[in-house]
Amino acid sequence: MGLPPSTWSDGKPMTEGWVRFDQYDDVLASTDLLALVAPSLREQPSSWKWMIIAAHNGLQGALVCAIRDTSGTNVLKERSAKAKLTWLANPAGTPPHERLDDFIPLLKKYRKKYPCCGTIQQLRQIHKLHSEFRNNFVHFVPKGWSIELAMLPAIIRTGLDLIEAAMQQHQVAIHLDEGMQRRLQQNLTVAREHLPFLGSL
Repeated sequence: MGLPPSTWSDGKPMTEGWVRFDQYDDVLASTDLLALVAPSLREQPSSWKWMIIAAHNGLQGALVCAIRDTSGTNVLKERSAKAKLTWLANPAGTPPHERLDDFIPLLKKYRKKYPCCGTIQQLRQIHKLHSEFRNNFVHFVPKGWSIELAMLPAIIRTGLDLIEAAMQQHQVAIHLDEGMQRRLQQNLTVAREHLPFLGSL
């Protein structure tokens, strides 16, 4: 008798030789990283890089999950959406390559669909997370960069709140089983517990 298959924390078996993701798994993977990195923030300040990238990636994925329509085209760039809709009307040959819309347009679409979505201050924090921090880390050019730590906990906390809100929307929640919901909440709780209260914007 062979060894039992490896399993994820939510009890799902891992398929040998493959790692499988969908849009919901992508968000959960980002929150896994948040929970893993957050406890090291005080001793290892460079861990903030991964908190920023994971929070942004998780947030973008959560926005996509919460606004995606049945065709899947409303989360794409305009030209990509038109090409996909044309192909769906006559699905012959290879489907066109899909290009996800940019972060800020996705955020605007989310706010249009779910109008009660954060304060002006929180929206400024999300814009700062995207434009100033995430983009600079992902496209890092040779430079010296000092970041004021006092602003980071509030920005990340706002990102976590929006991830949670987006993943609780009905069209998302129906796709999350108990294990996935538990994993999400545990990850967000751990990340929040280890965010130092250094101030806010």
